[in-house]
Amino acid sequence: MKNTIWAGLLLMFCSVSAWAQCRATPASSSSAQTFAASGPATSTTFSVANRGAAIFDTQGGTGSPLVGYARVQTNTGITPSAYLTFQNRLNGILVGQASVGATTPMTSGRIYTEVGGGVDTGVAIANPNPSTATVTFYFTDAAGGNSPAGTFPIGPNSQMSAFVTQPPFNGGASLGGTMTFTSSLPIAVIALRGLLNERGEFLMTTLPVTSLSASPASTQYMPHFADGDGWKTQVVLINSTDSATSGTVQFYSTGSASVAGAPLALNVNGQVAASFPYTIPGRSSVKLATSGVGGAITSGSVRVTTASGTPATGLAIFTYRSQGVTVSEAGVPAVSPSTAFRMYEYDCGDYVGQIQTGIAITNPGASAATVTVELTELWGEISAGMTATIVVPPNGQVARFLRQLLPAMAHPFHGVARISSSSPIAVTALRGDYNTRNDFLITTALPTSESAPASSAEVIFPHLVDLGGYTTEFVLYSGVAGPTSTGTVSFFSQNGTPLMLNLN
Repeated sequence: MKNTIWAGLLLMFCSVSAWAQCRATPASSSSAQTFAASGPATSTTFSVANRGAAIFDTQGGTGSPLVGYARVQTNTGITPSAYLTFQNRLNGILVGQASVGATTPMTSGRIYTEVGGGVDTGVAIANPNPSTATVTFYFTDAAGGNSPAGTFPIGPNSQMSAFVTQPPFNGGASLGGTMTFTSSLPIAVIALRGLLNERGEFLMTTLPVTSLSASPASTQYMPHFADGDGWKTQVVLINSTDSATSGTVQFYSTGSASVAGAPLALNVNGQVAASFPYTIPGRSSVKLATSGVGGAITSGSVRVTTASGTPATGLAIFTYRSQGVTVSEAGVPAVSPSTAFRMYEYDCGDYVGQIQTGIAITNPGASAATVTVELTELWGEISAGMTATIVVPPNGQVARFLRQLLPAMAHPFHGVARISSSSPIAVTALRGDYNTRNDFLITTALPTSESAPASSAEVIFPHLVDLGGYTTEFVLYSGVAGPTSTGTVSFFSQNGTPLMLNLN
């Protein structure tokens, strides 16, 4: 069962009629048609204007899943920010969502790894090189102990995907810690956490792949957490070095117009406190989970501060349970503050509010931050009247659906939201979908800081899938300022040959 699910990953988010509505673009703007291919294709060209976006998806259908990867190559301008969302329909019902960012190839990395209690961890690796890559890996437990190393090859221009409990990893039935890998050639890697829920549905969420050469900030922010009324948040910290690191995790309240945000006492790992110290052995990880107990939602932001050693890489995993069933999980990486972020905005469905995007903004400063949210259309033009202003309290947080901020937004709407501030802020985003069971499903929307380095280098989607009830949606958007970007997205099968996909 899990083999099939990994081959197709796991997601769907619209009924057929809603999807047709979601894909609609205004007839008045031919420039909204930003991808060239429609129908069977092994590649498609794209054009992304400054503050614009381009989206397309596979058509799906019956038959055995087609599995592979994609390469995004830019001809002019800078490489757009890019992610894809895996989609699946089980018995006609949406069961989960997982968005995965495009990656730059690396030669070494570390992944948070968890197996047991219905949880598994999957890894997909694409080798974009004309020669075979040799990958070496080992697992590290919570105490810092390493397993024997394993090795496997990935052929030229090829791809592989497996759970860590399966060959070639064979990690065992119970794991908690990390998996470290090195490669003889740069490879593109993604990781996903899978959870078998109470209905026997396998839900997935993204896990970060931490580069061993990464230099995380000494203070990191997770702009949102939620606890109670079905919600639970797990804070995961990954040590990218061989030496121990330590620090403090604090959960902050939202604050208000007259009150600053402040450390908030929560039940975390069975202890009630406002501050939680941590120590992570070299190469390992630590998890701090809120209790989820209570009928009211407590929300705010998370602050991770390093006391000694190299800063850990942070991740928040949101879990939502409805009527005793876990219906959704989403992983959100920690972020560093910036004065401006961009993200793809998505609002559609059979009815207003069925599928929409929400943002969470935390202000780490000692003074209130004035934040402006502005929408542009797919082709980069400012949408009339689509501007709102938010004041975020000192050390506080604000979380809103964009439609709450901009009620005059058209339905459906696709475009780019720019979130800018008078002082540094940290921003994350989630897309929420109601399925036909009225379950609320979430996935990350992956904003980009405008201060991120601009590059024209190739990026890779290490995994994609179509057919067998599965589809993949591709999103490319203007994450940093620059001229119109043009280029090509090419699709490859697991053995490296061109992969034919039916595109919308």
